Amino acid sequence: MLLSIRDLGLTVPLPHGPRRILRGVSLDVEAGETVGLVGESGSGKSTTARAVLQLVPEGAHTTGSISVGGVDVSPDDPAGVRAIRTEHAAMIFQDPRSSLNPVRRIGDSATERLVHVHGIARAEATRRLLDLMAEVGLREPDQLLRKYPHQLSGGMLQRVSIAAALSTNPRLLLADEATSALDVTTQAEVLALLRRLRRERGLAVLFITHDLLLAGACCDRVYVMREGSIVDEQPGKTVFVDPANPYTRALADATPRLPEREHGHA
Repeated sequence: MLLSIRDLGLTVPLPHGPRRILRGVSLDVEAGETVGLVGESGSGKSTTARAVLQLVPEGAHTTGSISVGGVDVSPDDPAGVRAIRTEHAAMIFQDPRSSLNPVRRIGDSATERLVHVHGIARAEATRRLLDLMAEVGLREPDQLLRKYPHQLSGGMLQRVSIAAALSTNPRLLLADEATSALDVTTQAEVLALLRRLRRERGLAVLFITHDLLLAGACCDRVYVMREGSIVDEQPGKTVFVDPANPYTRALADATPRLPEREHGHA
């Protein structure tokens, strides 16, 4: 099992007292598998993904266990957390502009981790990024490296972010609402790209989204979260069309649908 989360709990300190954000969360993702994590805003799905990399609020208290590729992720083991972040897992964020420095050229921002964390020479880091940018479908990547984030479209920036995430050869991708800020056409292109990369590289992907229909279409299995807990798990092919859990059914029923046309009308 590439990603294993068992009975994860997370409590954060607030001015009016501690608040429990996650309650007994357990999930698994195997190599070559895309697993969806679906829920309303505030349900804890993004917090779960961030906990894998220990990107939790200062002073937060966690319980339970997380392992990536058999390596335990613990706040008491900073070296182990660094290894997970630099070698085993990478995150793709909802807004690519938030992960790229707006006042630095794209090439400098996207190669920063390779150069300063992995100690790779800048020329080699740039060559690796150029190859990956071409792999994710970006044309003339050498010219794009010299541009600033505001000069690229959202879809292009998300592809740059995916290339940067892949540059460290992670085994696990945490895609946190990675397509929700994109238009429908670009969203479909990015989803197709993630499917191809998963197949070719044997990646495990945890796909976080609020869209149950989207999760059902692109994920092998889907976990549904509510108020910090997992309340349902189903195969992707049935989670939207035949939800067994009442809450999952409510999410499916809340999805807008085009009205059926009456017979005899154009």
